[in-house]
Amino acid sequence: MIRKRIPKKDDGILFELVDKLLLPYARQTMPELRLSMPIIRKRLNRCMTYVDASSGGQAIGFVSLKPEKDILFVDMLAVNPRYQGAGVGSRLMRQAERVAELQGSGSIQLWVDDINGNAQRFYMRHGFEPVHYDPRLRCYLMAKRLR
Repeated sequence: MIRKRIPKKDDGILFELVDKLLLPYARQTMPELRLSMPIIRKRLNRCMTYVDASSGGQAIGFVSLKPEKDILFVDMLAVNPRYQGAGVGSRLMRQAERVAELQGSGSIQLWVDDINGNAQRFYMRHGFEPVHYDPRLRCYLMAKRLR
């Protein structure tokens, strides 16, 4: 079940997912990067965040979306490793597409670390293509055109 984020219920789990799954890649280019719960909460509050709560109401994955002009930007997506490969990420990406369509966005974009091959393959399976590489960040900008 995909639902909107409930901060008091979800934020601890989302912080753990960010810390364990996303932060290690970000630290490849910014070793000094430190995140705290207030920083993550602030970032989540600036986005529309949806969680997959298929496991008894407990968040097992999430996607944070930020509309920017004619683009819906995927700020973060993470799935608990125990549920990876079970369709959770795909459900979250379908939610992102629904939101993009409702917002009238022409495309969905996201950044992915160059060393995160699994994420790159996941996004390419969902119709994303690399459109730019930032050597300073060591990240690809990937995009999927919707119309």
